[in-house]
Amino acid sequence: MSEPEETEDRALRERLGTLREETPSLDFQSALHRRLVEAGPPDPAPGWDRVRWLFRHRAPVLWPSVGVAAGVAAFLVLSAVQEPPAPPPTVASRPLAVPGTQVPVSKVAVIKLDFTADVAVEQADFQVSLPEGLSFWADGEELPLRSFQWTQALSAGSNVIPIAVRGQRPGRYLVTAQARAGEQRIEHDVVLEVTDG
Repeated sequence: MSEPEETEDRALRERLGTLREETPSLDFQSALHRRLVEAGPPDPAPGWDRVRWLFRHRAPVLWPSVGVAAGVAAFLVLSAVQEPPAPPPTVASRPLAVPGTQVPVSKVAVIKLDFTADVAVEQADFQVSLPEGLSFWADGEELPLRSFQWTQALSAGSNVIPIAVRGQRPGRYLVTAQARAGEQRIEHDVVLEVTDG
């Protein structure tokens, strides 16, 4: 430090040391206290200061009220935005094979099931069951299954599903086909008559 600065610094310290603290008189303190009590708490300033004051002083009532209001608003917005659920697609079934179709024992019969859907269905479960005396036929061979299940999509409109069967002996047989899409279930019976021949 330079000398002039030290001199000024020393002079300032001496002046500050001569100051003494004067406490206000008791009359002044009492009068000030009375005036502040009479005036009451100050009004909050407009704008965000008022909002902060409300949250500080009314928190036990205000916070739960804000939470309930936000929940009601969210419920109303979501219920207005949410679309009603689409009705389940309807699936109908009609056989293309005429009931009572005749086929000789030596021949393979192709039963064509037509499942019609109003709209496209992503996943439908199917099952075809054969009685004793009929068997599924594929690639020139008899399959040992009595029932066959699978899952597939359905397009809107007609969906033809061919099923190859062969009779082992003459008689009248009932082939059962079932389809299930969501909650809807369709069951259809096809009569097949196997003759000598």
